[in-house]
Amino acid sequence: MKTLLFPVALSFLCVSSFGQSFSVQNNNLSISGLHTVNDFNINTYLDALSNSSVFWEIVADSVPSGWEYSNCFPNCYPIGTTSGTLSLNQGQSYYLNAHFYPNNVSGEGYIVMKIEDNSTVEYVTWTGIAGSLSFINSSIASTNKEIKQIINLNGQIVDHFESGNIYIVVYNDNSVAKIFATE
Repeated sequence: MKTLLFPVALSFLCVSSFGQSFSVQNNNLSISGLHTVNDFNINTYLDALSNSSVFWEIVADSVPSGWEYSNCFPNCYPIGTTSGTLSLNQGQSYYLNAHFYPNNVSGEGYIVMKIEDNSTVEYVTWTGIAGSLSFINSSIASTNKEIKQIINLNGQIVDHFESGNIYIVVYNDNSVAKIFATE
């Protein structure tokens, strides 16, 4: 009897100690656009698996000089806000977004957000690329990611980018990028 109770008690302890209270639908997001566009952004969602309160903060960033960024979680915050809290209700999905403002500067940058409560920690990374189509293509090639699918805004799978159009790119690691193709 003791032998049976120990594994049952141990499994209960493991489940209660490591219960996840939220999950993020996509932890690695990429977006690109023209350096002349004032704002480009991409979003994911945080799913609440239980009622809790989370603390979020930007723990790393590397953006070109002249760029700015902000985020929405689920409310949009002004540029320069790098932390906050949010009360979660079990079963709800919360909008989680990052905005890059390249301010006419070509380049590539990223921001990393840490989201945590007393039982769960997740990181979300947004990568932004601003510039011309050739700059964007060379930046994508330098990530060493293999493109699985290119999808246009009509939901069609295509095999190349055409200038002036927006595409969703799915990589083999299932990360996703939104690309605005320009010359």
